[in-house]
Amino acid sequence: MEEIDYNFLYEDKSDFYFINNKTFEQISLKEELIGEKFKFLKEGLEVKLGIYNDQPIKIDLPNQIECKIETTDAAIKGQTAASSYKPALLENGINILVPPFVESGDNIIVDTRTIEYVKKI
Repeated sequence: MEEIDYNFLYEDKSDFYFINNKTFEQISLKEELIGEKFKFLKEGLEVKLGIYNDQPIKIDLPNQIECKIETTDAAIKGQTAASSYKPALLENGINILVPPFVESGDNIIVDTRTIEYVKKI
């Protein structure tokens, strides 16, 4: 299997289009191959595609991606970051848990492998 760098171009229904950074060859992937990771795709995002016999068989996103908090609950007074997390909805529609000090509109880093909060920016 060969791993090649591609940049995400755009989505068209259930097809996702990528361009090779060196050869400018375009390739499309079906949503079934990408899975839930498609929600993290943004125009220009660099990904690694696993190619076997000229067919893409897997996609690897960067380990950490910047996301914006769409909405989250208000922190409860006296709550500490270590004691509990609260639910938040990201702008891409993914629900995650964040520390109490993170608020709506904040930018955060999310680990794409575990879909967990890493840090506030």
